[in-house]
Amino acid sequence: MAYGAAFHDLFTGNMSRGASNATITDQGHVRMVENILPLLGLRGISPLYGFIGSWLGLEPSLLLTALGVIWAFNKLSRQLYSFVYSIVAQYFMSSVHIRNPDDIYTHLMKWLATQPRLVNSRSLMAETSSKEAWEDEDASNVTRDKSGFYLNFSHQEAKSPAQYVPAIGLHGFWWRGHYFTLTRKREMVFAEGSSRAFREHEDITISCFWRSPQPIKQFLAHIKEVYYSNHQARTIVKRPSRLSNPRYGGRGNWLQVANRPVRDIRTVVLDEHQKLKVLADINEYLHPETPRWYANRGIPLRRGYLFHGPPGTGKTSLSFALAGIFGLDIHVISLLEPSLTEEDLGALFASLPRRCIVLLEDIDTAGLRRPAPANPEGEDEAGGGKHPRSGRITRSHAAATTTNGNTAPPPPHDWNVNDLAKALKRDDKPEQRVGISLSGLLNAIDGVASHEGRVLIMTTNLPNQLDDALIRPGRIDLQVAFTNATRDQARELFIRMYEGDPRPRRRGSKEAGEKAGGTTTVATTTNGAATSKPEAAASTAAAEKGSAETSSPVPSNLAAIETNDDDDDGGLDIPMSELPEVARRFGLKVPDGELSPAQIQGYLLKRKKHPRKALEEADAWVEGLQKQKVLRTNVIEVQ
Repeated sequence: MAYGAAFHDLFTGNMSRGASNATITDQGHVRMVENILPLLGLRGISPLYGFIGSWLGLEPSLLLTALGVIWAFNKLSRQLYSFVYSIVAQYFMSSVHIRNPDDIYTHLMKWLATQPRLVNSRSLMAETSSKEAWEDEDASNVTRDKSGFYLNFSHQEAKSPAQYVPAIGLHGFWWRGHYFTLTRKREMVFAEGSSRAFREHEDITISCFWRSPQPIKQFLAHIKEVYYSNHQARTIVKRPSRLSNPRYGGRGNWLQVANRPVRDIRTVVLDEHQKLKVLADINEYLHPETPRWYANRGIPLRRGYLFHGPPGTGKTSLSFALAGIFGLDIHVISLLEPSLTEEDLGALFASLPRRCIVLLEDIDTAGLRRPAPANPEGEDEAGGGKHPRSGRITRSHAAATTTNGNTAPPPPHDWNVNDLAKALKRDDKPEQRVGISLSGLLNAIDGVASHEGRVLIMTTNLPNQLDDALIRPGRIDLQVAFTNATRDQARELFIRMYEGDPRPRRRGSKEAGEKAGGTTTVATTTNGAATSKPEAAASTAAAEKGSAETSSPVPSNLAAIETNDDDDDGGLDIPMSELPEVARRFGLKVPDGELSPAQIQGYLLKRKKHPRKALEEADAWVEGLQKQKVLRTNVIEVQ
């Protein structure tokens, strides 16, 4: 027992002394580390280090060693992964880069926004999405005001859901058995020839595990097909973009600004012979065998048309109808834009697609004239003389000639607007002129490096003011004259306004504001091409009988609309069988060749459900327009 007790005391004593020595050693390590940490700028970690070493009974150096090993392993694994990935990407993967100014970028973004897997990703970018003017809407989702008669769109944008696309970074998706990675990268690049020194540039890289890029090409062809499948029976309108295009230099980008239904050629008020002539000429020009025929004869593959006539006669409308028939995009250029230079115009023409319509509206307002030659006889153009082109004597010069044949100085106030305009042009310095010159436009149209294959359409209200070089054969191959509406054309406009099939309305409900109209698109076929005919139909409401006591005034014609909603006449105030006779009587009331189709259409739009009312008020309307023309005023008394 004595030996056992002695051994126990010896063992416990050694253990206690060992523990105390370990504690002293640990405390020494703790103090040493606490003294080193402030020197390294890590003063805030000292309390934490002391807490771990003293209170928890752990060796802090062991914890630091473990953290260091984990950090080193992470760095090593990242380096190894990057090395392996670079080898795989170089020898076993294919990639395609897409830049944001290109149309494929738009096609890809539209496709990505419709993919559920990508939309539900954890890294998304939200974009505001709003419906276009021609998109169908559910009338039941439209709210009304307190009276229940008038539509209210104050919460329209609030109900519009946001559009989500993958954010900047790396994303992955599956398509037809192939795994694709999509990398979006955005950076600031220097924009040459722009007022802004730097602009954002985005690059999208699509990669797949395949040595051939064929799967990516098939994928891009698929999204392009999906994008344009939704544009059937649509006309796309593009205008010059303010972004520069490095491919063509300068502002060579086109920006889509509208996507509207195609216009039926029947809705254009023009002589049928002229319509068929233009259609046949463009159809022959766009034939696939035409380029070879032109090349064999050394003729440039270009075609130009000049649509001229009074305002509102359908010049631009015919351009849209032609684009719809032949399935071409319209590229609109405004020559009056101050920031558009001749270099930009050349780049825009160079970036045109193979077949398209280039529309130059109101070309006469651009002021494209060659400088007037100096008068060799020293005559003062501001004071009179012969007209520079026609040789006619101006009114001021005739007034300044006496009966004896001697030329007398003109009176102080004997001047006209033409003289003032000539004086201003003469005093203007050529170096101060900005914009597009006549020479620059001619070079872009048919210069040595001009684009071929496009259809050029110019519209003007004053064809006699255009320069001869602009409309010579080879630049303008066919001129189409538009005139005011005849009686027969007025009758056709009347029938077309009221013959359309309206959207089916909900029946069986007598609540205020339940009945509403909409926009109907009727598919037709013209020359083998699918077209659609948008019919104007406005949302209207009907009130319950006896509900005149409302907070807002109710138009009296709403009751008339309600009484005709239950028949098969589209809500009109006459049966459809009487429409031809009413249209004939309306055409007789319209003066032949005095009113434009736009004026007649505007008059009928105000009575879109009341053809009988349009017939009864036609006499007063025509009389008011004739009186307005005599008085030379812009105020319309009867509308």
